[in-house]
Amino acid sequence: MRLKPDNHPDTPGRTPWRWMLASALLVAGLYWLLRELGGELSFSSLRSHHDDFLRLVDTHPVAAILLTFLLHTLLAALALPGASLLMLAAGSGFGAALGTLLCLSGCTAGATLAMLASRHWLEPVVRRRYTRQLDDFDARVAADGTAYLFSLRLLPVLPFVVVNLAAGLTPMKTWTFIWVSFVGMAAGTFVYVNAGTALGHVRELADLHSPGVLASLLALALLPWLAKLLTRRRADKASP
Repeated sequence: MRLKPDNHPDTPGRTPWRWMLASALLVAGLYWLLRELGGELSFSSLRSHHDDFLRLVDTHPVAAILLTFLLHTLLAALALPGASLLMLAAGSGFGAALGTLLCLSGCTAGATLAMLASRHWLEPVVRRRYTRQLDDFDARVAADGTAYLFSLRLLPVLPFVVVNLAAGLTPMKTWTFIWVSFVGMAAGTFVYVNAGTALGHVRELADLHSPGVLASLLALALLPWLAKLLTRRRADKASP
């Protein structure tokens, strides 16, 4: 039986004008970036405009920070390609720490917007489009809760957009979705942003997927499941 978020305690008020304003700003930012990149958001175009981006960061740091955050939010909310390239650019312009914080915050914000849209406006469309994935997701969330979402954020077995939309149709609280997503995506975001600090030495995105990095992410993904298994075993031993 599928869980439903009816009468959800964190249902926001209806403020469509705010959503429209935020969407307009995000679309404008994406349009500006695509125009600067010659209409193509690709690794080669990113490398060719690397100096331009660094100049923007040096001359208008606040605007560059806001633009990076808003663009990452838009890419995550609409499941558009280019997030990995934006993380590389953020690393080259802001460094590993600030770049990771910007991209991670933007990605979490975008994912949350998609989750809330699914919960409050897009439920019929989502159920029709992702019926099979929703059945599996509901069952796993009911059984494993935040541990399942945490693992999906570390190792995305399901597409990013499916996780966001499916989570909106469960009773999971918005704040839980936010912090689990933020923590779960931290390691993967740092890998890309940190690589961006040496963007001149990265020839293609495949260079980031080394066996060591993937093994580390796999180990992190297994941590919540291992903790849950140990907790169950302790409870079994403690029970008479």
